[in-house]
Amino acid sequence: MCRCLFWLSLALSLPVQAKAPAKLAIIIDDLGYNLSLGKRTANLPGAFTIAVLPFTPHGRELAELAHKRGKEIMLHAPMSNHHRYPLGRGGLVSGMKQAEFLAVLRQNLADIPHIKGVNNHMGSQLTEQAEPMRWLMRELQSRQLYFVDSRTSALTQALNEAERIRLPSRKRDVFLDDERNSEHIEQQLLLALNKAKQQESAIAIGHPYPETLAVLQRIKPLLKSHMVELVPVSALVPQVARASKSTYCLAPPASLWPETWAPIDPFDEQLFNLPVSLR
Repeated sequence: MCRCLFWLSLALSLPVQAKAPAKLAIIIDDLGYNLSLGKRTANLPGAFTIAVLPFTPHGRELAELAHKRGKEIMLHAPMSNHHRYPLGRGGLVSGMKQAEFLAVLRQNLADIPHIKGVNNHMGSQLTEQAEPMRWLMRELQSRQLYFVDSRTSALTQALNEAERIRLPSRKRDVFLDDERNSEHIEQQLLLALNKAKQQESAIAIGHPYPETLAVLQRIKPLLKSHMVELVPVSALVPQVARASKSTYCLAPPASLWPETWAPIDPFDEQLFNLPVSLR
């Protein structure tokens, strides 16, 4: 009896370990075209992750600035879509042979500094195709980079191929701004916070729209009240395994990039009339 009381009193005296806060990563896509909105994104308070489009007028500058502000950098890789929206230079297109695909991918990776991972820009067509996704994941594995599937198609094969080779990877859980109004963005942010608490972690994707940035500028009190920690994406993927060295930049044939090929701004409403979640 005394021994039982002793162990009971000992158990009651031990400090109760506080539950670790849920974790939420927020990726801001499509940086590279608008310098002022890009700078506002880089200066957001907290550990946001910034996804930069290759070969854009301000992509490298904004990646450098965001890195200096403590943000994690991703390559936002343009991929072909069912709606035939133009991709501009750096587009990974259905029908490419493996050598051409890898040449373009490597050029994209070399264009943006400080990258830790990759996610898809559009890609509702290409991510449905297992073979190019297999090429992509093997290349990322050789560079010790992670992948986030933006899930622009319900039939995506990207995550399957990443998991097949145990590449550190996650999928997008919530789009914050598929509708560009503050009330909807706030509702989606609450959804992301609740998903993070239900699943212990979650990934949301937004864009450098003024409406989105205004909501995210006020995120700190919301995180505190929900007991959710804002973290970079790399905190939510498994440790990247040591991989063999790979040549970092192999330039594609010059004929791939005509000098007249202008960059394609994803915010050009004359070119794009579907929400980002359907591209």
